[in-house]
Amino acid sequence: MIIRLLVAMFMIFSIAKSALSAQPTITEADGYSCMGDDKSRKQTEQAAMLDAKKNAAEYTSTYIKSETQVKDFALQKDLVSAYANADVRIIEDLEKGWYKDPSSGDCFKIKIKAEVTPDEKAMEKLSQASGTADQGNSAYPVAPPPIVANELSSHQDAAGPDIVVVPSGETYVYMLPNTTGVYFYGGYWYRYYEGYWFRSPNYARNWGIISPVVVPRVVVNVPPEYPRYLPPAYYRIHYGDFHQHWQAWDRDREWHKRDWFKAEMRPDVGMQRQALINQEREQHRAKVERQRQEAQQQLQQQERQRIKADRERREARQQSLQQKKDRAKIERKRQMAQLKAQRDRKIAEKNKLKKEKSNHQKQDRHE
Repeated sequence: MIIRLLVAMFMIFSIAKSALSAQPTITEADGYSCMGDDKSRKQTEQAAMLDAKKNAAEYTSTYIKSETQVKDFALQKDLVSAYANADVRIIEDLEKGWYKDPSSGDCFKIKIKAEVTPDEKAMEKLSQASGTADQGNSAYPVAPPPIVANELSSHQDAAGPDIVVVPSGETYVYMLPNTTGVYFYGGYWYRYYEGYWFRSPNYARNWGIISPVVVPRVVVNVPPEYPRYLPPAYYRIHYGDFHQHWQAWDRDREWHKRDWFKAEMRPDVGMQRQALINQEREQHRAKVERQRQEAQQQLQQQERQRIKADRERREARQQSLQQKKDRAKIERKRQMAQLKAQRDRKIAEKNKLKKEKSNHQKQDRHE
């Protein structure tokens, strides 16, 4: 059974509250079924579809479990349960058709592109059970923050943010003004965030991480910073009009009729925007490199201070040991001097007694 998960290493989430949530994942999966004697062609096609959906959910679960830090058996069971009850939404039928199997007869194969969303309650339970393990590990992508519509709209009662249309070759790509890396193309919202690509049917939430190969080329061709370099008077589309008419605008090539869009399509304008973006990126890279060097210097300074403190502690410890040795030596000398003085006193007393005794004996003889 062949299943290819498009998101590969880009969809790995850490087992932590910040990463473990019911985030959808885009995947491709194959499904198979053969007619036999008990199924019609329609039933066989339905069975192949169910098989593809089941495989998409199972492989997603297996891949996440193998690539994350899920080592606890109970947590592994919770993760499997979350994907066993996953919602699998078909995005597109990539391939499908009948073929003749030598041993099974007429069979049907289908390849789908699907969005797999694990059971929300099960993932919440898993997140709570995992505690703070690996929390804040930046090696794992975290879903982008939500977008607040009224902060990006010229109307307080708007149903969504204002939209700007930018050229990508001869194609229209819609973006959010004054925002970095939020695109609309072909009925989906795309978002470039912290080095990862996400996709959602909604501009504000439910961002599911995807592989860069899934992102349309016309989206990738537009720099994420592009809207921030549009002139202040650049035409903004009200969200309600955009939501209702974007398909007709694309079909009728509506924006090619507008002078401001024709001006934006000019090669020199595009080169000017790209030059400013490149300048900003270079400044950002220089800032990041400067911060890296400062952080490295700070670490080196801290290491030097640590080494100095360790050396001072060792010297202080050695000095303390030497002082103890000196005190012990002085104490031994004092004790030896005291013992010697005691011996000398005893000898002197003994000699005195002997002398007194001798004098008494002499005196007795004279008498």
